[in-house]
Amino acid sequence: MAEEMMIENTSGRGKDVVVPDEVAKKFNWGAFFLSWIWGLGNATYLPLIILAVAFIPFIGGLGCLGLAIWFGIKGNEWAWQNKQFPSVEAFHEYQKKWAIAGIIVACLGIVWMIVSVLLFGALLFAGSGTN
Repeated sequence: MAEEMMIENTSGRGKDVVVPDEVAKKFNWGAFFLSWIWGLGNATYLPLIILAVAFIPFIGGLGCLGLAIWFGIKGNEWAWQNKQFPSVEAFHEYQKKWAIAGIIVACLGIVWMIVSVLLFGALLFAGSGTN
């Protein structure tokens, strides 16, 4: 008879702890979309570097995208190591809320960008009329 081993809750004990596979192997959408904000909420301060990278001329945008992907890949591991959670299930529920918030913010950003482009185009069109 195979018995399932209970996973020791090592969350919040620092970078040297073993992170359970069901935590470490998942992509963290909250860390991807909300980067430094997610980092502050998860006691993970490395994502703050994105604030500096964003201001690098010419490569800031690509740098931020690369960092966001890295944060998504490593986010669960970092959050597990840096913040205490009652269980793996509680961890996943907490990260799911971050993911939902990140998706909402991303969608609002896309809508804002579309509206801005349309308004700018309308202003250009209205201003280009001949008298």
